[in-house]
Amino acid sequence: MAITHKVKWGDTLWDLSRKYGVTIDAIVKANKQIKDPHWIYTGDTLIIPTGSSSGSSSGSSSGGSSGSSGSSASKTASYETGKPTYKPSGSLSDLEKQLKKLESQRPGEYNSQYSDQISAIVDQILNQGEFSYDLSADPVYQQYRTQYMQAGQLAMRDTQGQAAALTGGYGSSYGVTAGSQAYSQYLTQLSERVPELYNAAYSRYQGEQERYLNQMNALLKMDEQAYSQYRDQVSDYQKQLDYYKSRYEEQRDQEYKEYLEKLEAWQEDRDYGYQKDQDKKKQSQWEEEMRLKWNQLWN
Repeated sequence: MAITHKVKWGDTLWDLSRKYGVTIDAIVKANKQIKDPHWIYTGDTLIIPTGSSSGSSSGSSSGGSSGSSGSSASKTASYETGKPTYKPSGSLSDLEKQLKKLESQRPGEYNSQYSDQISAIVDQILNQGEFSYDLSADPVYQQYRTQYMQAGQLAMRDTQGQAAALTGGYGSSYGVTAGSQAYSQYLTQLSERVPELYNAAYSRYQGEQERYLNQMNALLKMDEQAYSQYRDQVSDYQKQLDYYKSRYEEQRDQEYKEYLEKLEAWQEDRDYGYQKDQDKKKQSQWEEEMRLKWNQLWN
């Protein structure tokens, strides 16, 4: 009669022999795939012989020492205890917390505080259009026009009055002509003002463009300085993050390496203890067999 057992991590033939009450040799004989009794592999399925055959085999091999074997089976072998486990040190845990805290403080994307102002000025420049000058819409020209027309009309009346005085108070074609000429002179002076007003308007147009450009350049410079400060902040953050990350990884790798070294040393001690125990059992079995043979010869 036999049962199957799926090997779990940490299982040994010694554990299975105690669990199912069979000898290690019986398990090895029932499983041809076992090349070395010291090694069985997680996930393998083993056949465990049970029943009277295994019990009698165990009894014949152990003889009178079966009682002591049963009592020792309930105890854990010394070489099975003290297996190292991996646990991060306090300083490594502190470094991990510091690293997570730094990662949560990562600077966000750059957001310009000047972008709206720059966009508004660009819109003003683009919407300004080409230069054009309309006399009728120029309040300065309208002011000059009013002044010159009033002065022209006054000069025209004065001239006509002077001409009438020369003719005894009667109007004449000469007076009208002279008055018109005086009025025209003021209109001519008004016309001479137009280029001056045009140039002044064009200068204002250019000045407005230059003012917009100066404002935009100033904002761009401030934005460039703000972005430079942001890049410095990101750079400082990355350096600090890399420093703690490097420290964490170095200490973690060192601690895990030490754990693996301890685990390897424990495994070697375990294998040695297991082999020593097996040798002791074989020696005990041999002595028991010799005792039985001696008794058979003399009884």
